[in-house]
Amino acid sequence: MTEDLASPDFQAIASGLAKAWSFLSGAERSFIHTQDLETTVPYSDYSYFMPLQVVGAPQQGGIGVVIDRADAVAIAVHMFGLEPQELGDAELQDACAEVCNIFSDSIALHIGGVSDVQIGLPFHAAAPDYAQISDSSEVIALYQGVSPDAASHVMVYNPFNRSN
Repeated sequence: MTEDLASPDFQAIASGLAKAWSFLSGAERSFIHTQDLETTVPYSDYSYFMPLQVVGAPQQGGIGVVIDRADAVAIAVHMFGLEPQELGDAELQDACAEVCNIFSDSIALHIGGVSDVQIGLPFHAAAPDYAQISDSSEVIALYQGVSPDAASHVMVYNPFNRSN
């Protein structure tokens, strides 16, 4: 059911994600909207979710961001001005939470026909949490970062269910 998120503008979202990626990582990357919503995006240690609530909608939507380690390092290097070997897991997690935050803002701006979207706080998902969210939420849009050596994905969920 996509009516609560009012038919997102897929091209505008992909463009917004590319601009956000450039800002966050200092590198160019395009994002493509894929029609294959049955594909399960594999878990990563850098998997984050953000709830979105369209004011007045009966159910909560959400954003999922799955970032591989290479991308997490690239973002943290750019964000914190450190060398890769100087980064700890805390910096990588902070950088990925910020990616989720900024991507969620980018997507919320382009939800067609919706004037008021409340954005929650990003949260890290351990493997069991990721599996539970993936199994109980419906993906209505999937975006993939286009890169030969990295795999980052953004999922838009409606409904978004954090617990059974």
